[in-house]
Amino acid sequence: MTACVVRRASCVFLVLFAACERTNGGGLPVSVRYPDHVAAGGSQPPAVDLKNPIASDSTVVADGSKIFSAMNCDGCHGGGAVGSVGPSLVDGRWRYGGADEEIFSSIYFGRPKGMLAYGGVLGTDGVWMIVAYLKSQSPPSVVPTTSYENMSAAAPATAAAAPAPAPAAAEAAAPASPEQMLTKYGCIACHAFDHKVIGPALKDVAKKYKGQANAETQLAEKIRNGGVGVWGEIPMTPNPQVPDEDLHAIVKWVLAR
Repeated sequence: MTACVVRRASCVFLVLFAACERTNGGGLPVSVRYPDHVAAGGSQPPAVDLKNPIASDSTVVADGSKIFSAMNCDGCHGGGAVGSVGPSLVDGRWRYGGADEEIFSSIYFGRPKGMLAYGGVLGTDGVWMIVAYLKSQSPPSVVPTTSYENMSAAAPATAAAAPAPAPAAAEAAAPASPEQMLTKYGCIACHAFDHKVIGPALKDVAKKYKGQANAETQLAEKIRNGGVGVWGEIPMTPNPQVPDEDLHAIVKWVLAR
């Protein structure tokens, strides 16, 4: 009789355990929860409550600024994180959430279409320092915006600019040269022609690929997809925003140097 009760109790435990496994998403990665998440029907999915351990420590802001520059974050997001090829990180607009936990998640795990995952390089402490640096910045007065985290706050009023007249066909701008494209797509944030900046000198890139039959294809794929380890430990960020025509124009120009 006792053995039967034990077996029944064991069966009940296994059933409950299996149910719990199912409610955890069948092995799906655990997400991050923070107060501004809104749950359908009031029921939150499984998640962990991530807390910023240095939220009140202003002394780490300077360290975060140094890491931001050292990891070439300003190559995409601009000096002071005001935006360049990548979006501004100080204008109050956060596509994936602007709470400390969500910014941490964006940096640590990366985001689609260009944002690399830096958690494996910086660790949790380094990422939290960058979060502290970004959250210490005030939105520039020249960038009127409404925070996604507080949509009830009114955006600063701006005078509506009169639409510029459409240029005549004869006055249309000439196509950009490859040199101009290097500036347009932010390449010069990491590269110069004759000397190393953050990335290698473009003349050294041309030398490396010289004589290879598929050099143009290889280099175009490297620029498009990014990577790490070819020229050092600083990662090459992917550039999916560059149109194929412009990408190959840049590559041909570099290889011809």
